[in-house]
Amino acid sequence: MKTKALTVGIGRVGDELVLRMNIHGKLTREDYEVFIPVIENALVGIKEPKIKALIDARDFEGWEPEAAWDDLKFGIKHAKEFTKIAWVGNKKWQKYMVKISDWFSWLTGAKIEYFENIEDANEWLAQEDTKRRDMDAVEKELLSRKDEIINELKFLYKANMRITDWDVPELDREKASAILIGILEEGIEELKREELGEE
Repeated sequence: MKTKALTVGIGRVGDELVLRMNIHGKLTREDYEVFIPVIENALVGIKEPKIKALIDARDFEGWEPEAAWDDLKFGIKHAKEFTKIAWVGNKKWQKYMVKISDWFSWLTGAKIEYFENIEDANEWLAQEDTKRRDMDAVEKELLSRKDEIINELKFLYKANMRITDWDVPELDREKASAILIGILEEGIEELKREELGEE
């Protein structure tokens, strides 16, 4: 996709989009009127999109007022979908702008870095987030044992119900079941407080 000030390329691997933008001169509202629908169409059908962006802004001169507003609206709408943004520039104001944006990364979760050459920016974008990779491995392992874990919980329930039936044969089974499930839920809540710090 190309406009007067903007050239955009989009690649997709699974739920991840790689967005490459080259900006020349000043961005206008017309640039956003072309650019935004292209991005939003690329996101259609992706349940939890993740976007990595490389922005080559070495010839960038800023935004016209309406374009700045469009940029802000787009950023708010899609902020949570960006995971990494590599900004390639050669002006001090761009470097400061990226630093300020990075201070607010807690709002979006996206990492943003400033670079002075494309090679370093590409290398950084290609690096896998170690923490995320480790989390994915843990999640994969636990999900692969999901049925086993649920069965162990059911076994605990059934073993305790059996003991209850032996000790008090005339006990109302439905009432005993509700009490036991309540105890198991209480134990899970206690685990959450101890292990996850949840109140």
